[in-house]
Amino acid sequence: MAIKLNGIFKDKMVFQWGAELRVFGYCDKTCVIRASLIKAGDVVSTGTCGTEQDGSFLICLEPVDEPGGPYEIKVFEDDIEVSKISDVYAGEVWLAAGGGNMDYPLTRSEFAKFIIPKIGDTEIRFYRVPSFGHLNEAQAKAEAETEWIDINSDTCGAMSAVAFYFARELESRLDAKIGIIQCCATRSTIDNWQSVESLLSTKEGRQYIKDFDDAASELTPEEYDKADAEYKEKYAEYNKVLAEALKENPYLTYPEADAKLGPAPWPAPVGHKSARHPGSAFECMILRIAPYTLRGVIFYQGEADTDGHQSEYGHVFETMIKEWRDVFFDDQLPFIFCQLPMYISKDRKYMGFDDMSWPLLREQQQIVAIDMPNVYMAVIVDCGEFNNLFPSDKKTPGDRLALLAEKFVYGFEKVDAVSPFIIDARRGEGVEITFGGDYLLLNLTAGFGPDDSGFEVAGEDGQFFPAEANVDFDGKTILLSCPLVEFPSKVRYAFFSYGPTPLHAQNGLTATPFQVRIDKDLGGA
Repeated sequence: MAIKLNGIFKDKMVFQWGAELRVFGYCDKTCVIRASLIKAGDVVSTGTCGTEQDGSFLICLEPVDEPGGPYEIKVFEDDIEVSKISDVYAGEVWLAAGGGNMDYPLTRSEFAKFIIPKIGDTEIRFYRVPSFGHLNEAQAKAEAETEWIDINSDTCGAMSAVAFYFARELESRLDAKIGIIQCCATRSTIDNWQSVESLLSTKEGRQYIKDFDDAASELTPEEYDKADAEYKEKYAEYNKVLAEALKENPYLTYPEADAKLGPAPWPAPVGHKSARHPGSAFECMILRIAPYTLRGVIFYQGEADTDGHQSEYGHVFETMIKEWRDVFFDDQLPFIFCQLPMYISKDRKYMGFDDMSWPLLREQQQIVAIDMPNVYMAVIVDCGEFNNLFPSDKKTPGDRLALLAEKFVYGFEKVDAVSPFIIDARRGEGVEITFGGDYLLLNLTAGFGPDDSGFEVAGEDGQFFPAEANVDFDGKTILLSCPLVEFPSKVRYAFFSYGPTPLHAQNGLTATPFQVRIDKDLGGA
């Protein structure tokens, strides 16, 4: 067949209502290509195009003005029908992308064995983009075998748990099918998610490339091939044992699997054939679905970047968002992401050593959310687990992403979505911090003492000490006391890799971590 649609165009697909429907793929000869959207036998919209020099084609069909269906999409080559896609619905389409925490399956998340049997049928449909780092025969075969799945108690287990809870919340608010496109690469770094050209546009992106090239050059091609073969053998053996364990207990969480089987083999050897190389996920995953029309993006990634790239992360994250908006033809595409939760390895915890890489990366994430339009950050600093990169609570991140979507994308004004955030810090007998956020009324859910308040104060020498914290009567001010610091000049909250996060708004949203200078005295301007 001359015409080949990209793999996402399958029966049961969901397309975004109220926006143009883009049909795209490749054709190996010169011809006129026509696509028609049909409902109940009537043609709703039709469009034609030829092929580009590289064989690609793109047809844009007019928007439908309300969610619903079912529709059919028919594609014609020189007026001969060559493809028909059935049971298609107009609905709400979200891309759920990122690393292992977005990829974390529902069946292995917290309370899954109690939740999944009660799910029943839903209005959620799910499509998984195959995770590959190279375009090859295996990738093409996997993409050809993809499908859109109706989510119910029998089919939901493999879906991203974060995306499921996000979609479930939207489903309760919106009278429409919810289409989730899952696009995840476990242990990916932010440079994997954009083109090499985009990375080269900033010094921070160039640093990512340099660091990868330096690591890849440590092994000769022959040494890399040998190490890669050994690694793949170990990983295949681990997956075989894990599959048996999951047959016995499909709800096995990641920490339970580690306790039972030992940790999965990691890291993989680095070479220029590595699946995780600069641009890999962008080329092999994002460009396989772009420019499919989206309502927005939810994103959860960054853990792997704490290993030396926390200072460069923000700039590279920003260029990634810009490039995704370019390839999806939407310069205002809503982008909602999870800030990293708490984490520290047991080795660092027991050594009493915190390299501050996680709070520094969280700070970079927050800067991006502040600086870029239509970018929103779900604060989940209260969701981490000790010595576990993949926390099993995925409902909290999914729900908080959904609250931000409801408030800022769908316009539900009464939704509380914004976590408490610092507005001002002033010196007095101690430090007085004013917060903003939705439905504030701050609560300290743990003790008020310095060891568990999460607050720290420093003088001009930069040495931080824990501070005692109390909520003022107005419900939006925190009063800090730290006798060890005579003249406070800096204050921070939850600014560590792993530690207490007791400050919440009364609606349950956790406070945003911060680190700021104190430049004002109480009563001063």
